[in-house]
Amino acid sequence: MWDGQRILTPSKKQSITKKSYTLFLKPDKKVSPAKVGQVLSSHFTGTKYSSYGKWKAGYRPINVPTDVESHILQIRNNVPKEYAAIQWLAMASPANSVYLPFYTNISDTPSQYKVDGDYQDPTNTKSAYWTYKTTAMVVEAYKHKKFIDSSTSKKTDLIYKDVNPTKKAVTKQLKANLAQSDKVAKTLSGDKLTAYLTEQNQKNADYAQKKWQTMNNSLIVHSNKLAPVTKSKLTFNK
Repeated sequence: MWDGQRILTPSKKQSITKKSYTLFLKPDKKVSPAKVGQVLSSHFTGTKYSSYGKWKAGYRPINVPTDVESHILQIRNNVPKEYAAIQWLAMASPANSVYLPFYTNISDTPSQYKVDGDYQDPTNTKSAYWTYKTTAMVVEAYKHKKFIDSSTSKKTDLIYKDVNPTKKAVTKQLKANLAQSDKVAKTLSGDKLTAYLTEQNQKNADYAQKKWQTMNNSLIVHSNKLAPVTKSKLTFNK
């Protein structure tokens, strides 16, 4: 509660050690889906209590490594009702994933979101779940370690080097895609509209997953720098 209220109503200064908090607060600004995503992705981000940092006092964060998926449901009032509803969906840990905007007036689910056995086969590259779960697992293993970025010769970590830049770029493109598809949707109706919205969901799912898989490859390379090779001296008895 302290972290959520810190993000949405930063004007109200509170101690994390309070025994109780006001249940309802007015946010300082209107709350966007992105802001909701920031709350759901927070691990006391940017504070000394961050579970990705010193994790002072060990308070439980909102975002935890065991998250399976995260949803934000939005009903927009600036577009026709036929495509006003958007489900923003992030698979696995939202801190290391991205919220994809999915239209709900559709006839089918993107293929990578209906792969059988998602939770049993981490090698299935067609699975959206395992694409984003892989990111969470690698980052979680090395979240407290830094390496030298060869391009800047400065210390960095997997979050700032790989995850955050990818998330920023993909989010920007997904928002642009949504704005463009909204324009096209205005010219359609009935079955043609449903077919178009279904198609756009698949395109966005394909785009984001491909970017994430490329990033995962980079994560694996960089995480290798964080896994020191230890040499041991072997002694043989004659």
